[in-house]
Amino acid sequence: MNFISHNVEETENFAYNLASKVSAPRVICLIGNLGAGKTAFTRGFSRFFGIEKGVASPTFTILMKYSGTEEINHYDLYRAEDYDELCDIGFEDQIEEGISLIEWPDKFMEYLPSDKIVIRIDYTDNEGERKITVEGLE
Repeated sequence: MNFISHNVEETENFAYNLASKVSAPRVICLIGNLGAGKTAFTRGFSRFFGIEKGVASPTFTILMKYSGTEEINHYDLYRAEDYDELCDIGFEDQIEEGISLIEWPDKFMEYLPSDKIVIRIDYTDNEGERKITVEGLE
């Protein structure tokens, strides 16, 4: 599935609508360059589950947890060095519960479930526009 977003609001609305097709437990990998819209996607996605405020990038904490009609685990693995570091914060157990949205999952793909959803958010040639590609969602 492909979608062209022209601004942050469209990215959030696309994510909100996509969330209606996802139930726990599920892992969603968010792949994109800095500033591509991974956190905006997470904000819109979380809103579907009643989480209206407080969604921000967990860059320095690795994990932010949100409670709504589903538990949302929002990871940023950019600074994570190795899998042992993730295990220290309970990563293995947490991804089996709730819905986990993982920014920068690249180094850890082998540890993630085979039924993960992969969402790629890429810049286009048009300013503010993003191409969002969804893989692994039936």
